[in-house]
Amino acid sequence: MTEVRRISDALKVRAMHQRDEIAHDGITRAITFAQWDAEADEIGGGLAAAGLVPGDRVFLPISNAHAVEMAIAVFAVFRAGGIACPINTRLTAREIADFAALTTPRWCITDVPEIVKDLALDGCWSVDAMPRNLAALPDQASLDPNADAEILGTSGTTGKIKGVVVSHPDLMKGVTGTNMDRSRSTLHALPLTGSGGNLGIVMLPARGGAKAITQPRFDPRGFLELVREKRPDLVYLVPSMLRLVLDHPDVAQYDFAGVKYLMTGTAPLPHDSVLRALALWPHVRMRNSYGMSEGGIGVGTSTKEQVLKPGCVGKLPEHMQLRDEDGNVITQPGVVGEIYGFQQHPRRYWNDPQATAASFIGGWTRTGDLGYVDADGDLIMAGRSKELIIRGGYNITPLEIETALHLHPAVQQAAVVGVPHEVLGEDIAAAVTLRPGTSATPEDIIAFCKQHLADNKVPRTLLILDTMPLNPNGKILKKELAPVMEKAANEARMKRVA
Repeated sequence: MTEVRRISDALKVRAMHQRDEIAHDGITRAITFAQWDAEADEIGGGLAAAGLVPGDRVFLPISNAHAVEMAIAVFAVFRAGGIACPINTRLTAREIADFAALTTPRWCITDVPEIVKDLALDGCWSVDAMPRNLAALPDQASLDPNADAEILGTSGTTGKIKGVVVSHPDLMKGVTGTNMDRSRSTLHALPLTGSGGNLGIVMLPARGGAKAITQPRFDPRGFLELVREKRPDLVYLVPSMLRLVLDHPDVAQYDFAGVKYLMTGTAPLPHDSVLRALALWPHVRMRNSYGMSEGGIGVGTSTKEQVLKPGCVGKLPEHMQLRDEDGNVITQPGVVGEIYGFQQHPRRYWNDPQATAASFIGGWTRTGDLGYVDADGDLIMAGRSKELIIRGGYNITPLEIETALHLHPAVQQAAVVGVPHEVLGEDIAAAVTLRPGTSATPEDIIAFCKQHLADNKVPRTLLILDTMPLNPNGKILKKELAPVMEKAANEARMKRVA
């Protein structure tokens, strides 16, 4: 009888009860629960034989092209007693180097060896030649059930990359024994190196027995083809991916009849995407979720009425609060505050006590996100506190303006930032991309905004771009847009003066 102390033990139990069922399907390769369990043991032993000792960090820059190998590698690290450090292979060389300098890994498993060739490592293997030595596998009962399990690189949308530490007790949250997840298969294209892809998808089969299907690299047509071929119960699309799927000219020709649930999250969900998805697939139960790598945050809509509310992410649960600038809990409906979440097993930033002390307070995690509770008790997102624009003394959230911009029939993506203004303090600048086959001028879109926003919230500067800078999770990188928008705003101001 296997004692389930760590999530790698939970996989052992699943392998006994669901031996020949597919756990991970990476399209080019699929693996059963029994195969996953056996390979994790063999490679975990191989890592130990190479010299890995409990607490060693193992760098895992592995792309979704090797989703099955990522799942094997993560659980092999657990079985060896190491700490897994997944990192997205699409990050810049500087970001990869920064994460390695932060986590100081001794070992590495990768499918892109060129990006780690300059790192000082005691051992590095490609995903198709991972070390194997079953005889050297440590006694699993000897491994600390409370140890650190993973260090996840944050998306780095606002600053230098940080590492969020996730413990084994944290990973055990939601483990169901031998019970089955109600969604027996999930299709997605999230990078398996981030919070949603790693904590959600990599762990999904071990946690709840469901099959995880990973598209190697997202493209809308390919995703629709996989929906038709694999017939998943649930599809997970971040908002940017959902819009690209909805904008595909043949989207209505693809069979979605087998899909029961459409999940989305990781970034604000444009309301027109909700309306279009429900019109296209009226039988699907659509759910919008909100969470973060730092943990303590987990909520989602549960009804159609909630998902139809712009910005709604479900009822504010007991483990979440809204607080004002002084840290006082907000109880009144309609008052915007910062979102906090309580974590039973608090996370921290690796080797960064200052950032940890600022973000993790008495078991509560500061999110930096703003929201308010409406009269129904539903949490409505209002943007990021760091992105708040103070124009002429008035607080303006970019999310409200972005929501209006997304209503324009030609706008595909939208981002709003504050730019310096010598009189107002800050002014409003927006950037958009257009849907294929549509056209619009900046003047057209600004005129549209005047019909949907108060005058002080209408962008004074608007750029139409060919593409938006995105991070690997599909979030718009506003830190890269900001200098471009500031330059455009200054040029427009000079023209008005002239």
